[in-house]
Amino acid sequence: MIRYLSDKQIIELNKASLGITGEKNKFHLIQPDDLRFIMRFTEKNFGTNIIIKALAYCIALIILHPFRNGNHRTSLLTAEEFLEQNNFQSQTTDQKDLELQKWRIIYEQDHDLEREFFRITNIGDEKERTKELKIIMKSEYGKTIEKWLHENFTIQ
Repeated sequence: MIRYLSDKQIIELNKASLGITGEKNKFHLIQPDDLRFIMRFTEKNFGTNIIIKALAYCIALIILHPFRNGNHRTSLLTAEEFLEQNNFQSQTTDQKDLELQKWRIIYEQDHDLEREFFRITNIGDEKERTKELKIIMKSEYGKTIEKWLHENFTIQ
């Protein structure tokens, strides 16, 4: 049985991500509806593929930005927590995490993904938003994060 993350767990992961950079006092959930969408999106899609569900958490958090700060860090922490909660063991290091974070930011800038992410965030129809998130998950961007998850987590 798959163990999904609760909204409280994701909020705590965001707070932890803010603590990493000394921004804990800047916590603010600005889009609670988007956080609930992220949880539905992950739970209702992708069958029993735990790695793809972890990717779904990661991509949806990056794109929908439900928090004022720390969404990128939170997205990776959320994917990692979800995997660990479902009997995967981390093989990653802080250095590998940082390298992926830096790669994502550069890739997003080089490919003008901020504009694309903003467009998806503003889609009101849940089916259309789901379709667009799945497209990003299958893109080079999504596939690179998926590969990183496969390389850095093994089933216990």
